[in-house]
Amino acid sequence: MERLTPEDASFLRIEDQISAMHGVTVAIFEGPAPEFSELRKRMAHRVSLVPRLRQRVVEVPGGIERPVWVDDPQFSLDYHMRHTGVPRNGTMADVHAVAGRILSQRLDRGKPLWEMWMIDGLVDRRWAVLSKAHHSMVDGVSGSDPLTLVVDGLREDSEPLAEWNPPAVPTEAALLGQGLLELGFDPAHQARLIRRAVMGPARRSFAMFGQPSSTKSAALVGAVGSFRRWGTTSVSSDAIRSTRDALEVTTNDVVLGLVTAGFRSMLQASDVAIPDSIRTLVPLAVATGNRFNNEISSLEADLPVGLSDVMASIKAINDQTLTAGNEYRAVAGKTLASLQGLSAPTVATLGLRSAHKTARFADVSTVTVNVPGPSEEICLLDRTMVSIFPAIPLVSKVRISVGVMSYRDQFHFGVTGDNDAGLEVDALTAGITAAAALLP
Repeated sequence: MERLTPEDASFLRIEDQISAMHGVTVAIFEGPAPEFSELRKRMAHRVSLVPRLRQRVVEVPGGIERPVWVDDPQFSLDYHMRHTGVPRNGTMADVHAVAGRILSQRLDRGKPLWEMWMIDGLVDRRWAVLSKAHHSMVDGVSGSDPLTLVVDGLREDSEPLAEWNPPAVPTEAALLGQGLLELGFDPAHQARLIRRAVMGPARRSFAMFGQPSSTKSAALVGAVGSFRRWGTTSVSSDAIRSTRDALEVTTNDVVLGLVTAGFRSMLQASDVAIPDSIRTLVPLAVATGNRFNNEISSLEADLPVGLSDVMASIKAINDQTLTAGNEYRAVAGKTLASLQGLSAPTVATLGLRSAHKTARFADVSTVTVNVPGPSEEICLLDRTMVSIFPAIPLVSKVRISVGVMSYRDQFHFGVTGDNDAGLEVDALTAGITAAAALLP
């Protein structure tokens, strides 16, 4: 039994039928697609390496303490491993539709908070793996993204699933007793409970209505429905880096410039008045030398959607981020690779956790999470991964979010939107693609 950290517990508290706090990554692999049983077997032999994947959340009676992680005696790998397909010779549009439905569905709190979907039937003998995990599970670079666990190159000497013998789930009396004991020795937590009781309603009201801001777009911020739309696009790393060097800006500045162009195109397609700028929250990884400190900071940037020239947008963004850019920088792909091979999904989750921790969503119209992925080739069951796309959940009243993940020779953009808001997600990704074609 292990108690959730205050931050992990907060991700569970803010989740409701609309705001689902899970992260998703979709990896595309070159075929031929393996048998689903092969993927299941790989997970069966590795799931014990990450205990959290076989644990579920149990609430403490009366809510006097934070919930706890306990081993789930009813754990069934067949529940978490899913197999689906798209129409024969399916395209990325078909993957978008499947991913949108999966994004819209909350994870069952009565079971471990993750799923893995194999999606086959793509054109050119390609197939996909969708990895879905609750943000409360991922507490660091050694976190619990299921996709990280099944890729090739990880040791396979763990015990098979059949040999696992979990202890019984603690009784309510035991949970209550342990909670009271810990509460008695933790005055700081007593104060937090009182503060939560007093401030909770006010915070919920704040999250619901936000605060006035000249950089908030009425089209992008407001009531959020329960169904998600998702779209993707990819941009050459060479184009982004050559622009970075030509303008003497950062890679993140160029990425944000492309995102700006995407938002401008989306607002135009949605027949919405285009403001001078919209504000985004941008989590940034902190690095010292060649080391990743497992720390995530964040900055707010005004995306100049009023500018039609993508190069001018990049320069305007650089003017804002220059100071922060000297203090924070994206972690190099090799650094991530040295940590855990495919660590980018975990770092993306850390980025969202940072954004949530800053409690500044009322000031922004969107969230942009840009993380570097591995520079070396990633394989699964001897099939090469050709691309990987993130899906960042919608938080508070933010109706659209953008995730960016680099892998080898491309930057992969994943856009999550609220279906009920009527925003053209495909227009945003098309705008990014069109702007990238204008880069030097």
